[in-house]
Amino acid sequence: MKRNVSCCLSVLIGLIIVLTGCSDKKEYTNAVPADTQVLARFDLVAIAQKSGLNDKENQATKSKLMDALKEGMGAAAYKQMEKIIADPAESGLALNQPVYLFSSRGLPYPTLLIKVDNEEKVTATLEAMASEQLCKKPVEEGDYYFTTMTDGSVCMYNEGTFMLVSGTVNGASKEVQTTVAKLFDQDAEKSGVKNKGFIKMEQQKGDITFFASMRDLPEAYTKQIAFGLSDDVDLREVFVLGALRFENGKISINYETYSENKELNAQLDKQQKAFGKLKSSLTGLFPASTVAYISMNIKGKDLYGILSENREFQNAFIGAERKEVKNFITHVNGEVAVAITDFSMFGIPGFIAYAEIDNDEAVSALKKYAMTSFIPMYAGKSGNLAYLTNNRALVASVGQTVEKSLTSAPFASNIAGNSFYFALNAENILNLSAINELSSYGEEFAMYRNMASQISFLEVKGYDNGKGEAALVLKDPKTNALKQMVNFAKQFTGL
Repeated sequence: MKRNVSCCLSVLIGLIIVLTGCSDKKEYTNAVPADTQVLARFDLVAIAQKSGLNDKENQATKSKLMDALKEGMGAAAYKQMEKIIADPAESGLALNQPVYLFSSRGLPYPTLLIKVDNEEKVTATLEAMASEQLCKKPVEEGDYYFTTMTDGSVCMYNEGTFMLVSGTVNGASKEVQTTVAKLFDQDAEKSGVKNKGFIKMEQQKGDITFFASMRDLPEAYTKQIAFGLSDDVDLREVFVLGALRFENGKISINYETYSENKELNAQLDKQQKAFGKLKSSLTGLFPASTVAYISMNIKGKDLYGILSENREFQNAFIGAERKEVKNFITHVNGEVAVAITDFSMFGIPGFIAYAEIDNDEAVSALKKYAMTSFIPMYAGKSGNLAYLTNNRALVASVGQTVEKSLTSAPFASNIAGNSFYFALNAENILNLSAINELSSYGEEFAMYRNMASQISFLEVKGYDNGKGEAALVLKDPKTNALKQMVNFAKQFTGL
């Protein structure tokens, strides 16, 4: 029952937000550490409005949640929750102001930062939670209050700032308490608000905005950017900035890399110049049933010149192999496109790739690669195109326009004009025979399939200025994407 209460409390937070009034912003952001690695800002009011939680159609859902709380809570805790739902200011937290989630080197745990409007009301809210064994009763420690949640998370707050440090390891609460207490007293000049990445992030427009040090992002992502940079580049000087928006029919994220280092920026500009703009000239060669598609416009000689300055790239190839790699890359001059057309029952993707070339040496290099591959590969040339595939059945039709081609795909018109493009077609994935074989898994699989059937495609676009956009596009273009997610969650939970 306690678990159900926690779940209901989480959902009801959205209902609280939409009712929260306006108030002046305090300097609670001064508590952001100067060594912050990753930080996200949430506009909870906009998120709640777009979710439709306060629409008339969701009043019944709200009533069901309140009934569930009443059934599972003690009288005192429920009375406090009723007060908060009626007037969110009773929570003591200014949820109408930006809410931040960050991690830093000195505080390496996901940490929530919220403005406090009324310290006494925050205490009353936490005491109500303590009566439900969701946390310990808050204790006054000098000029702040301290408590721990049942999962070990540390909660601290004073008259202007609330911080919840989650994921703390056993025995670390005292250390965390000392660190947070120092952050409460931190001046703006010593805080993360003076970080250029933070300032630039605050200028972004989105429901969720974020910045992250490149060094702290997943290696799979950072390798793509750092691969063409010199070995002495300090990734701590490179930030990724982004803004996520819930729009009608899609969820989009605009992103860009940012650095104050002029030498590093020059390298990034040089890297970008190795790529041209896509004309979408190869889409007619791929079937409309393509599962995944990736394309870019490459200036091979420029690209190889950049790669040759990177020690990791050079160490990856030795002797004759390095020569073949050079022969292929330097003679690619134009669009390169790869399509995954199907999957075997063993999960092996079938693919075909084309590259516009200016010399047959590129084809010779591909053929040598195909001959030494561990799995059967077929390489050759058609006109000014080199091709590579692991599907022998496709060899007879390489270079020929397909009757039902990718030009009719829902994302086809989005390809041209970018320097990079990737798309994943959700409908085609669901039509794969390997996916249909999973129908025997019953209701659980049917639920996930139903959820995926609401998606049209996922796309990632790279622009020629170091910026880009990723978008999850849904089949219903008129309803806000977040509201569609909420409606599906209601169906799933039976609310």
